Amino acid sequence: MTENAHKIWTKNFILICTANLLIFTSFYFLLPTLPVFVVRVLKGDEGNVGYIIGILSLTAVLVRPLAGFLLDAVGRKKILALAVIGFALAMLSYNLVTSMALLFALRALHGFTWGFTTTGAGTIAADVVPPHRRGEGLGYYGLSNTLAMAAGPSLGLYIINLAGFTHLFNISFGLALAGAVCILAISYRESRPQKKAGISLETFFEPKVFSLSWIMFFTALVYGGIVSFITLYGEQIGIKNAGTYFLAYAVTLLFIRPLAGRYFDENGPARIMAAGFICIALSFVLLFASKGLVMFLLSAVAMGIGFGIVQPTAMAMAINRVAPFRRGAANGTIFSAFDLGIGLGSILLGLLSKVVGLSYMYLSCALIALIPMALFYLKDAKTPHPGRQ
Repeated sequence: MTENAHKIWTKNFILICTANLLIFTSFYFLLPTLPVFVVRVLKGDEGNVGYIIGILSLTAVLVRPLAGFLLDAVGRKKILALAVIGFALAMLSYNLVTSMALLFALRALHGFTWGFTTTGAGTIAADVVPPHRRGEGLGYYGLSNTLAMAAGPSLGLYIINLAGFTHLFNISFGLALAGAVCILAISYRESRPQKKAGISLETFFEPKVFSLSWIMFFTALVYGGIVSFITLYGEQIGIKNAGTYFLAYAVTLLFIRPLAGRYFDENGPARIMAAGFICIALSFVLLFASKGLVMFLLSAVAMGIGFGIVQPTAMAMAINRVAPFRRGAANGTIFSAFDLGIGLGSILLGLLSKVVGLSYMYLSCALIALIPMALFYLKDAKTPHPGRQ
């Protein structure tokens, strides 16, 4: 046991959280602004938005297993630093986009770097927190994503309204590059496999977390409906700034993630995950019923509570199941399922909304959100929890 064996807020943890905050802020600059770019600059329509959002996630799905393997086999810091530099260059390349075809290709490339970046950062975070405080530590780590979500969309809209898209893409590039500098400053002894194994399916995917991956897939499937269409839905029900949904969601996450992580470390997942799944389903019911700002924001709060419980708890459970040198593969497997859910959700829910409308699409999401709850209590809730040691 080292002197930092019980501390969460070490130098390395602060650096990885800072890097993650910078990278995710850069990423979230595009969340509300890319649809505007498609319509105003490239003269596309709303039908293109789901595909533009979805292609990044689907590309990330394809590369995450490879990312997990390389993180375990080659080294976390080396692979992550290269990925973030590539991510930054992809951000800068948006300045060169002049057609929908070029944007589609760039989003695929961006998804490639995004898959490596998020898998690597999450793996380093899991490495540097104490094992008996992993739920709490990953909850704090997730707050860097949350702060980025709270600030990024609003700042992105402010920048394009004040200075235009060129400044937006350049600032995004600068933030991502600063994240790479933070990663290069991290230093710790990384776990390696004791012996080299042959290449097989298990080299790239971690079977021990497959059941949790299905849970994250269905959770992300409905979350894809939020990411892609909440701005359009807000306009339909008369809300001028639908970005307030992400703000309320993010503020709620700030409070919920650490509390949920601490509860999981001390009591296990069985009770708290039930509250998480129910809140996610409730958030979609509230969206369906929304006629104005109050219900709209209550939905965001419910989503923040639900997602702030389910996502970090499932990630902590996954990391706890595997050896240290398999954390990259475990993260790659879980994140692949998550990205696949968002990518398919963006596309399939967009098609559903054309048939039944956005409000009934969200009501359908409330029913879909019960599927991961059923899967969890059929298997994963029965998994023994070590608790604090």
